[in-house]
Amino acid sequence: MINVQSVVLFAISYFIIPRLTFLPKSVHSLIILFGPFLLPRLVNFFNTARATSRSVPIRPVPPKVQRALNLLFLSAVCSLVLTLPKFAPENIFIRTQSRLQIAPDTLFARLRLLRPLTDEDESLRSKFQLNGQNKLLYLVFGPDTLLNCIWCATPDGNDFQNYLLYSLPKIVTPHIFHLGVLGLATSSLIGAEGSRFRTHVTVAGLCLVIAETWFFANYDLATSKRAKVLQEVDFAHWRIRMLRYLAFAVVDIALGLVLWTTSTNRWLAKPENIAQRLEMTTRKAEDTLNKLRGLGLLTNSINRDQQLRGLKEEYWRTEGQVMAETVQEEEVMDEINRVVGTMDLRSLEGRVGEVADGILAGIDGMRASQVLSSSALSDGPASQ
Repeated sequence: MINVQSVVLFAISYFIIPRLTFLPKSVHSLIILFGPFLLPRLVNFFNTARATSRSVPIRPVPPKVQRALNLLFLSAVCSLVLTLPKFAPENIFIRTQSRLQIAPDTLFARLRLLRPLTDEDESLRSKFQLNGQNKLLYLVFGPDTLLNCIWCATPDGNDFQNYLLYSLPKIVTPHIFHLGVLGLATSSLIGAEGSRFRTHVTVAGLCLVIAETWFFANYDLATSKRAKVLQEVDFAHWRIRMLRYLAFAVVDIALGLVLWTTSTNRWLAKPENIAQRLEMTTRKAEDTLNKLRGLGLLTNSINRDQQLRGLKEEYWRTEGQVMAETVQEEEVMDEINRVVGTMDLRSLEGRVGEVADGILAGIDGMRASQVLSSSALSDGPASQ
C-alpha cells in the first residue's frame, strides 16, 4: 500500500542520497547501495519504539540517572573547553603566520618578536635545522613528542614509526578517561536504565580509539610537504585533538539524551512484565487491606467507648444541621436549580441504564458459572 511515508522514503533513497556527492566516494557508494534497504527498517524501528513508549506512562528522571546525567554534562563541558586553542600546544607556524618552507632562523626570529624564546624553542630550532622532515613530524605529533623522544631519531631517517609508538600512550590516555566516564554513567550504580547501554557506549568509545590510532598509523607525511601557503598545511596534531574532544562531547551528549529519554519512558520504554505487575498490584491490595483493617479497628473502638461515640453522634448531628441551613439559603437554592436545569437528564438516564445493564450482565454471568459448576459437581458423583 502506497502512503506518504513510502513516497518520502523513495524520494530520499533514489533522488536525495545519489546527490550527496560531497561525501567521500567510498561512503557515498555504501549509502547508495545499502540506503534503500536500511532506511525503511530504521524508520520502522523508530515507529515501533515510539509506539511502545506511548503505552507506558512518562515518569520523572530517577535520582541515579540524574547523577549520570550530571556526570555526562560535566564531561561534555570539559571536552568542549579543551577544544579551545588556549588549552592546546602552541603552533608556531600559525602564531607567526609562516609557511612550512620558511627557514628555521627566520621562523624563530618572527617568534622572538612576539614573545621571548625559551629553551624548548631553541631545541625545536635545532630539530628543524637538523632535518626538514622534523617539521612534518611536528605537524603530525606536536611539539612535545618531537622534543622529548630521545630514541625516535634513527640514522636512516625513518622515524615515523618510532614517533608513533612514543605518542601512542598520549593518544590513548584521553580515551581511557572518557571510557571511564562512560563506564560510570552506564554502571550498575546507575541501575538498569544505564547498564542496558553499557555495551553500546563501550563499542563507541573503542571505535574512537581505533579510528584515531588508525589515522595516525596511516598518515602520509607528504600531505603537507607540497603545501605552498599556510592554509594548505594540514596541522594534523591540532586538528585531530580538536576533533577528539568534540567527539567526546558528542558521545556524552548523545548518551545523556538517550538516558533521559529512556529513563523517563519517552523512548524505548519497556513495559513491566506480568510478574512485576502482579507484585505491584498485590502490594497495593495489601496496603489497602491493612488500611481498611485499621479503619475497622478505629471505628470499633469509637463505637465501644461511650464518650467517643457521643462525640461522633454530636458531630453528625451538627453536620446535618449545618448542611440543612446551608441548603435553605437563597443563593444555594438558586445555584442548585441552575445546575439541575442545565443537566441533560436523558443522557444521564442512558448512562445509568448502561451501568445497570453491565452490573446485571455480570450477575447473570456469575449465576451461569455457578450453575455450570454445580451441575458438574452433581454429574461427578452420579457417574461414579
